[in-house]
Amino acid sequence: MARKKQPEQSFNGNGLRDYSHLPRLKDLPKPKKLTPLEKEAIKAGREALKALKEEQEKYGTTFA
Repeated sequence: MARKKQPEQSFNGNGLRDYSHLPRLKDLPKPKKLTPLEKEAIKAGREALKALKEEQEKYGTTFA
């Protein structure tokens, strides 16, 4: 007869997984402030994607 599998070490006494090994939000580095040049690049990228979407709707073609 096959033996029963023993619970993994990652289980606590309640049968729930132990997530204490995962990083918390406070463990991650704080995000840096964006420079005006980076903000401008993000804005330009969004405008380019919007224009591409309008072109695809207008002509019905995709490049992917």
